[in-house]
Amino acid sequence: MLKEIDTSILDWAPKFMDTSNDEDQLILPASISFLELAKYVSAIANNNGGNILLGAYSEKGYGAGFQNVDAELVKKSQNILEAVELKISSHQARLQNIYLLEIEKSDSLAFADSSPYIMKNGKPKLMSERQLIEKLGLGVDSSLINMVSEQITKQSAKVDALSEELKEKSKLKNQVRGLLVGGFVGWLLSTVLNVIFNIGGQG
Repeated sequence: MLKEIDTSILDWAPKFMDTSNDEDQLILPASISFLELAKYVSAIANNNGGNILLGAYSEKGYGAGFQNVDAELVKKSQNILEAVELKISSHQARLQNIYLLEIEKSDSLAFADSSPYIMKNGKPKLMSERQLIEKLGLGVDSSLINMVSEQITKQSAKVDALSEELKEKSKLKNQVRGLLVGGFVGWLLSTVLNVIFNIGGQG
């Protein structure tokens, strides 16, 4: 559940920094790029939701503080986000303009620049295929994964057998292999999409 931040309390921002972590309560400097900021937002939404204090820094040996954040940075970042619910509010901290981003957990997949991210060791990382399957609710259906795996094996065997027969006709062989693989990929995609939409329909 998203942790509520009471910004009416005096010195709420320094307190936020004191309790920041690498998972759901992050502090990011004003110098971050809009793409990197969007990746963090996507990653947090794809985890369990959380908060980002933008324009804050804390470095060992250098101390902690606040930096003025350009409003364009936040706007540009928002423009490349998809399927993300967030509340953005600007605040003043020690005469610097900072932003609080409160990010809800995504019900489906949250994207930054058309790619889904997840938090790993305090950094946004591209989601793996397995994480995507689990996030889409297909991870529990091992029978589906087994069926797809069997079909790929069978199709590979067919292509291999066919290529043996057509060794002397290399051009034709390549065309047939391409058609078979293309047809199978189309069938596989439609099957997986049907499963996804059926699961969505039942929920």
